[in-house]
Amino acid sequence: MLIEHNPYSFLTGDDPFLELRQVENNGNRYTAELEFQDRHEGFIGIPHGGLPMGLCLDVWLRSPIRGYPVDVRFKFGGSGIAIGDGATLTAERAGEGLDPGIVVRISKAADKTPYLSACMTPARTGVSSEFTVPTPSSDFRSLPYYRNCFVCGHHRTAVGLQRRFRLHEENGSYAVTTPWGHDSADFDRAAEFLIAEEELHPAVLISIFDENTAWGGFMDTRAGGLSVRLDFTILRPVARTEKLIFVGRPAGIRGNPKAPRFFKGEGQILSLADPHHPEPVAYGRGEWVILTAYTEQIKSNLLPAGDWSWIFSS
Repeated sequence: MLIEHNPYSFLTGDDPFLELRQVENNGNRYTAELEFQDRHEGFIGIPHGGLPMGLCLDVWLRSPIRGYPVDVRFKFGGSGIAIGDGATLTAERAGEGLDPGIVVRISKAADKTPYLSACMTPARTGVSSEFTVPTPSSDFRSLPYYRNCFVCGHHRTAVGLQRRFRLHEENGSYAVTTPWGHDSADFDRAAEFLIAEEELHPAVLISIFDENTAWGGFMDTRAGGLSVRLDFTILRPVARTEKLIFVGRPAGIRGNPKAPRFFKGEGQILSLADPHHPEPVAYGRGEWVILTAYTEQIKSNLLPAGDWSWIFSS
């Protein structure tokens, strides 16, 4: 059996947030079917990219190779997946000896290219770059949010992470942050999103990281986009009652500078157990394809209503 059941996982455990219907599970291959529902939404009508990425990490932590630190290379493709679409997940062993790994693919029926592929291997590198926590609460402006997004939705009927992202600007340079665990409500919320009794599920980390870093990259173009690829390293487990801050920044564009096709972002997740010495617990960088339809969706649907105009006039 390649993938074990973890009853404690909020995502795939005994009361799963994202139900998997197992088809095959032998020593080398695992296959399951799934369907994305309204409670998985990010942009309107499509699942939040952090959830399928979190599902890949969930599979990793149920494999015989599981553990931290872990490096993941995510790549999105195919024709995309909408809420209500069914999909197939496959996991297979990859590499041997000193470089064992797990490759997970999530594919929509009839698509030749997977919607998401993830290659996960034990990490052997340290933190690649240094980040500082932007100062002061008075030095940011709160970014608008969606109604039903798994990460930033504030009017959901299903449980969600209820983040509000913050834009910091200094001398023409941007950073986007969001805290986790800075009030008791987050620790109450964390109880809904665990992978072990006192461990936060990595789907929470990658979901918030993805959106926070996307906002950071967005500031270079002021155009909406979907994740194309993301490289992510988690250095260690994160405790349920741990205070964190997510930091994201622009990392350039790709394509014609006057009409870029992609924007890039990079970021870290820092533990504030010792607020004077923030400790990186995860870091990564990604690339998002710019799509006009999502820029228009942002303008039409972000809340509070009309609170997006200052973003595009900056």
